[in-house]
Parts: sequence; C-alpha cells; structure tokens
Amino acid sequence: MRDVHQYFDWVFRVIEDAGAEEVELDFEPDTSRTGLIEGAIYFYDGSRLEFSETVKLISGKPTKKRYVYQYVRDGIAVFRYDNALHHPGLSNFPHHKHVGAQLVSAIEPTLKQVLDEVAGYFTETYSIEPKRRRPKKRASSK
Repeated sequence: MRDVHQYFDWVFRVIEDAGAEEVELDFEPDTSRTGLIEGAIYFYDGSRLEFSETVKLISGKPTKKRYVYQYVRDGIAVFRYDNALHHPGLSNFPHHKHVGAQLVSAIEPTLKQVLDEVAGYFTETYSIEPKRRRPKKRASSK
C-alpha cells in the first residue's frame, strides 16, 4: 500500500461484506501514511461493533498503533479487543481481550477476524435474513 486511504478502502470493503444494517464511519487521515478510522457497525439483531484504529503505513504495510474493537449486544459488552498498555503480565502484551469480566491474552486481530467472530454470535432465531445495505463512507478532516 502506498497510501493510508487504500487501507481505509479495504476496511470499507470488509464492512460492506459483513451484512451490516447500518454503519457509521469516520476517516481522519493525518498524512498520506497515518490516520484514524473509527465507527460503529450495526447488525440486524440489534447488536453493534464499535471500533477505532490508529494506523501507520510502514514499508507499505498497515500497522495499528492503537486499536479497540468492542462488540455490544443487548446493551452489554460481550467482548473487547484492545492494545492499551494496562496489562503487562499477559503473554502477548499489549494485545488482550476482555470477555465479560474475564481478561485473556490475545493476538492482534484484523477487523475481518473480529467481524467473523461477531457473526458466530448470531443465532437462527431470526427468520428474516438481514438486509444488505451499502454503507456510506464519510471522510472527515481535522
């Protein structure tokens, strides 16, 4: 990748393929090599994935300097991945996952991996297939 906008476009395509009902996205490129992408992805069952990534391109590869992915269902945080520097005793520090009140070591996930995990929470109790709406991409500048 030559530009952080290419990474943002990849994120948009991954979200588009996730079958979300509604998407709120903000892109804030700082330079052509760094930027912030954050938003919320709403699913047909009322759950949502809130996320934020601060990305820097290093040798053409997107590197997340900071990330948070939190899946919320029925108003309760089901899980959250992040790389905050507050659990140095974990084997993959700073990467970790909160599952309810439990804290576990984790590897740094991609947004696609998190969306795949979220899909595992959907049940067959819904008789109507989710609508696939094309999410709107919004860019903001500082």
